Amino acid sequence: MITSIVLVFVALLAIGAPIAMCLTLGAIVPLTFFSDISAIAVIQKFFTSIDSASLMAVPFFIVAGGLLSEGGVSKRLVDFAYSLVGWLPGGGGLAIVTFVASAFFGAICGSAAATCSAIGAILIPELTRKEYPLPFSLATVASAGFLGIIIPPSIPMIIYGQATGTSVSELFMAGFIPGILLTVSMSVYAFFWGKKNQIPTQKFQLGRVWQSFKSAVWALIMPFIILGGIYGGIFTATEAGAVSCAYGLLAGMFIYKELNLKIIIKIIRSSIVTCSMIMFIIAAANAFALVLTRENIPQLVSGALLQFSGNSVFLFYLLVTILLLFVGTFMETLPAIMILAPILSLALTPLGLSPVAFGIVMIVNLAIGVITPPLGLDLYVAAGVAKAPVSAVINRHLLRYGLCSFFVLVLIMVFPQIATLLPSMMG
Repeated sequence: MITSIVLVFVALLAIGAPIAMCLTLGAIVPLTFFSDISAIAVIQKFFTSIDSASLMAVPFFIVAGGLLSEGGVSKRLVDFAYSLVGWLPGGGGLAIVTFVASAFFGAICGSAAATCSAIGAILIPELTRKEYPLPFSLATVASAGFLGIIIPPSIPMIIYGQATGTSVSELFMAGFIPGILLTVSMSVYAFFWGKKNQIPTQKFQLGRVWQSFKSAVWALIMPFIILGGIYGGIFTATEAGAVSCAYGLLAGMFIYKELNLKIIIKIIRSSIVTCSMIMFIIAAANAFALVLTRENIPQLVSGALLQFSGNSVFLFYLLVTILLLFVGTFMETLPAIMILAPILSLALTPLGLSPVAFGIVMIVNLAIGVITPPLGLDLYVAAGVAKAPVSAVINRHLLRYGLCSFFVLVLIMVFPQIATLLPSMMG
């Protein structure tokens, strides 16, 4: 039966079937032909797997991201980031602004694609106007986009927590320092590249910082409201999603006055499509996991990892990194987490690893996959925003941003305290 599971899944994936269908048929076909269990168990698992309060946060944050993007928040965050770091010599200016603005937007969004789209729509035209070559601009926007799933709130963190039973609040707090390190590491490359190529910058003006801050202040306080409410015990991560929607609606309609009924209906329609796709993937991944569990595949895989690594944390992380980087090249982040997180987490206790730190390692690994060909989602989003071919995004700058991110990933694996420091301080 194990062979049939693998063959059906890989065959469907190879012919380009949607990942949700690969997972669904990968569960139904083996049960129908190679077991005495009714395939109705798959449908039952579909319903029970998404009957979870924690998953309600996903549609809330998706809608909130749309409201904030269309409501003028992203534009004001870009202006504020430009006033702060646009004066930096050489590689300063808009390249670093892209990373800083994406970090700000990621702190209120939770999605890589939404961050890439919202920030890219504003900055790609500006980067071109400021004499940045298109390949560099596209690689910068695509790489900056994945900060949206590292800096909390993060939809993949919610999914990881639901799949492994790890505290979502702790995962959110654990993402801050890695997110800042990723922002800094990629900004350093942008700085030296721009300095070498003599990209022009603006002068630092304290008055401009103050003006852009006043305009962006309602956007900047949102992460403090959301995350402060979670860690202050005022509301849960799921309720934080609902607060994000309400805040985004109020800010867009009454503060920035850029939202109207037509735009809101458009956002809701788009969010329904996105959320339906995500929930279908989650349900299918849980059904697929049901079949894997009945065949003891998670135990077999975790046992093999422990055997090959010889209980060495270094070798375990090496094997996991190779696996996740490979998986990230052809599978989206959410199904990869739903399938692999429950399997890999079984090996954490014997090795004495923190599930929170491992969650950050896994999400950073898969975030790098977001900018890795051939299926890297941000590659297509950045290309779509610029109306350019995907091949224009795949260049040496993208590789170097990936290497900067990989350096931070290694730091987190060697020093897990980078991820666990803030959760431990918060108790």
